[in-house]
Amino acid sequence: MNVNPATPSGEGLPHGARMADLVEEFWDLDAVEGIFRRGVRVSPDDFRDAFHQRLQRRGRLLLTGSARQALLIVLSSLAAGSPRRRVLLSSFNCRVVKEAADKAGLAIDTFDFAASNGRIDWGAVGERLTAEHLAIVVPHFFGIPADFNPLVPLARRKGVMIVEDCAHALGASIGGIPAGLLGDAAVFSFNYDKPISLAGGGGLLLNHASIDIDGAAVEVPLAPRAELHQFRQMAAMLRYNRTPRERRPLVARIGGKLRVPPYAVPRAATGFGALRAAVGVWQLERFDEIKALRNEHARILKDSLGHLCWHVAQSVEPAHLKLRVILSPGDREYVTQRCRERRITLANSNWPHLIEPEAAPDARINAYRAATFGLEVPVHQNLSRAQLSAISGAFANAKRPDW
Repeated sequence: MNVNPATPSGEGLPHGARMADLVEEFWDLDAVEGIFRRGVRVSPDDFRDAFHQRLQRRGRLLLTGSARQALLIVLSSLAAGSPRRRVLLSSFNCRVVKEAADKAGLAIDTFDFAASNGRIDWGAVGERLTAEHLAIVVPHFFGIPADFNPLVPLARRKGVMIVEDCAHALGASIGGIPAGLLGDAAVFSFNYDKPISLAGGGGLLLNHASIDIDGAAVEVPLAPRAELHQFRQMAAMLRYNRTPRERRPLVARIGGKLRVPPYAVPRAATGFGALRAAVGVWQLERFDEIKALRNEHARILKDSLGHLCWHVAQSVEPAHLKLRVILSPGDREYVTQRCRERRITLANSNWPHLIEPEAAPDARINAYRAATFGLEVPVHQNLSRAQLSAISGAFANAKRPDW
């Protein structure tokens, strides 16, 4: 399914053998099954220890079934006994963030970007916080952390807790501090299209002493066999998605949505057990190499895409997961088709629809532009030089929309 982990650059792959995805995991199913057959000798505590090493041994890490579950846990804990019942979110966001806030019983307010390239005026956002706000969720998109330092004193003064959404941000830093350590809490994801992929699972990092959550009540270790099933399930899904297929007629595509895809299986229980931990430790040991490759690929592509790219503050160090670009609809159609001809996937997958507040929404024009005119470009470790060159060529004449 993937290149051998020993050759992460992807050189030597037969051209056109498969579709290059937006993000590609760096575990191999054969290796996962080999770990299972030999008997798993790693525990979730071993993964916790390896993860803590990346976070300067700070914070308390709980291992959860998903980042969504982690966010629900921390928001529910903060809400218990508090009269505050509102949370502030970025309007440009993943729907599961909204779902977690809804399930925690919180009303949602949203804020806009200061520009369509994702730049946020954190001072202005902080001024929106009120005595009704329990928390604000700070987003770090596409491996590019947001420097929200100007928000911190405003949130502290108003008694609002800061939760960092680090689903995309493992390995990134703000002013030399790892993303996830500046807020009161942070959530991480280990699902598909994340910095490390463990076929599921998440983490909740607690940095504030007042957030007291019983780990035994929220951590659900899975048996290795159940986790192996989830790795196989994800491998089958990715193999199916990365197999080139002719575009079917509209009627056939609609009909296909009414049937179960060939890789689908009943939804399994989620949790974090020994097999997931073993694969996680294996990936963390290789993560610096993978991060360096992704960042190098982003640097190469920015020579031609830089004027279109997501905002990167000078104070941050990204751990690039994808490049997010903003370009005109005509250019987007052209570059997407050109790359597809070379079997390279580009898509507007995160996130084409905004999260709107419950009250009458005011204009979220920059978030709307980012969502509507955005496109994601792969920079993952499996791309070859030829593929990077093909992407650069497709964008050679692309322009930002004329607002």
